[in-house]
Amino acid sequence: MHTIFLIGATGKVGGAAAEHLAQFDNLRVIAGVRDETRAKAVLPNSIETRPFDLDDRDKIDAALKGVDAVLLLTGYTVDMLKQSKRVVDSARAAGVRHIVHVGASGNDTAEVAHWGWHRMIQAYIAASGLSYTFLQPEAFMQNITAFGWLQGNALTNLIGDAAWSWVDARDVGLLAAEALRRPNSFAGETWRLGYAQADMAQVADMIGVHRSAKVSLAPLDPQVFYEAAVDLGGDPVYLTCIRDQFRMNAAGEIADADAIFDQESFKAATGRLPLGWTDYLRDAFPSFSQVA
Repeated sequence: MHTIFLIGATGKVGGAAAEHLAQFDNLRVIAGVRDETRAKAVLPNSIETRPFDLDDRDKIDAALKGVDAVLLLTGYTVDMLKQSKRVVDSARAAGVRHIVHVGASGNDTAEVAHWGWHRMIQAYIAASGLSYTFLQPEAFMQNITAFGWLQGNALTNLIGDAAWSWVDARDVGLLAAEALRRPNSFAGETWRLGYAQADMAQVADMIGVHRSAKVSLAPLDPQVFYEAAVDLGGDPVYLTCIRDQFRMNAAGEIADADAIFDQESFKAATGRLPLGWTDYLRDAFPSFSQVA
């Protein structure tokens, strides 16, 4: 039986992958978890759990025994570099055959440091000899709610007039699941994922139509965002990357930040077209029936 191990199975992307993979009786799906009680409360019943900690090599080694494919997701800290190396080294030693790595934007700029960290991780995976699939999502639609950017009828704007390429995290999870389920069909592929283009004013307008209420923009200095996020316990090194990205977006210094990618290729790989703003808003705000 094909055995899949999920890192981040209780998050946005990993959770979507778990939901999709749970449909297949010919798969053994295992989630690496810190809190088994919490994980079992949110994961499908068919998914097993194993103790896991990205900062504990012994737990990584034990968790990857007998595994064929791994979903590699890390947190929002500079520690992603050493954590990812641990997983790749353990996977190779355990006989894992395929890794699906979820990184960040594949934009060519070298000025956003954490994008470069993900590229380095991907280069290490490629050099390891393991089969791989690399997913490079642009801005997640879920960030609107997950990061508290929407406060009542005001939407935080950190990027001025810049437009982003957006993707629903569920689409990233779906593609990850298919690459884990059918690794031979995705081996050696790099996917850039962004299927809806919008600036923050357009996002505010779409939310306003959906909620039948005007949503205004609330401009925020990226430095203020940075200081508040660090005060809440965020990694200062990682958050410096985010702050600098926002500043560069607002100044128009990141070319093609709003680039969108081939929807038909996504459909061929997953069986459906990518989700759009209509789908996201309907599911994020189910109490409102009308969607633009």
